[in-house]
Amino acid sequence: MDKFKHTPYDEAFQGLLCALCRHGHIEKAEEFMLASKKLFPVDVEGFNVILNGWCNIWTDVTEAKRIWREMGNYCITPNKDSYSHMISCFSKVGNLFDSLRLYDEMKKRGLAPGIEVYNSLVYVLTREDCFDEAMKLMKKLNEEGLKPDSVTYNSMIRPLCEAGKLDVARNVLATMISENLSPTVDTFHAFLEAVNFEKTLEVLGQMKISDLGPTEETFLLILGKLFKGKQPENALKIWAEMDRFEIVANPALYLATIQGLLSCGWLEKAREIYSEMKSKGFVGNPMLQKLLEEQKVKGVRKSKRMNLQKVGSQEGYKGQRSVDRK
Repeated sequence: MDKFKHTPYDEAFQGLLCALCRHGHIEKAEEFMLASKKLFPVDVEGFNVILNGWCNIWTDVTEAKRIWREMGNYCITPNKDSYSHMISCFSKVGNLFDSLRLYDEMKKRGLAPGIEVYNSLVYVLTREDCFDEAMKLMKKLNEEGLKPDSVTYNSMIRPLCEAGKLDVARNVLATMISENLSPTVDTFHAFLEAVNFEKTLEVLGQMKISDLGPTEETFLLILGKLFKGKQPENALKIWAEMDRFEIVANPALYLATIQGLLSCGWLEKAREIYSEMKSKGFVGNPMLQKLLEEQKVKGVRKSKRMNLQKVGSQEGYKGQRSVDRK
């Protein structure tokens, strides 16, 4: 901006801080904010950008608490957004006590919580097995002049699915639909992470009917879950299903599948899919290529050892029979 004779202004300064945080350079953003305080005095807006980075991009509670203390050191009073970021951070890590403490503190200071705060509280209450209290909070939203949205319901559905309470999660989904709120991709992804293989195909069909995918990210999620559960056979069935849903395998899907097959010991299939990936013009992965070659060498050595053991056992058996006849 100096080079082109433009004077930096507040909007540009905030934009740079936001961009740095959005791409994970939160420490750089903080350094830049403090280094520029002569030109742009530190204020609650600048600190909120940094706080949002630690709370919602990295979810680092320790750093978020440090920024909260730094605000006090600069005599900056947290505002509504500051509380919203901190409550979001605490809720994500399951810290129910501090989430509710800040919520109460926020109200005592006369700061009206927005829908984001209630979504965070609904999530942490449900996650920490306080489902009834989460439902009461949903009802309280109307008293505050707010209306639950899809994110609010997803904030209940996800932890319920993670806890394996699928029937309760389905009831919440039914309530969500009765309130004329449509499921989102996040809704279906929450169920996909919890259901068995047969139900997975059913959920994929529901996504298609709802015109919400499935997307490449959906299949990455499913493949990751199946390989983690050592189900390479089912993972390959899902791989075959992608055509039906008009999903063209991208490099991320290829690499996830090849690595998953290798982790399950399916070397030949991994080599086959790696060859397919390269034949479609995608750049090969040197590390993966090396791993495939090493696994092939190990397989050959293992095969040779087994053959030698087999020959040795046969010779021993013949020698024993010779002794028996004598």
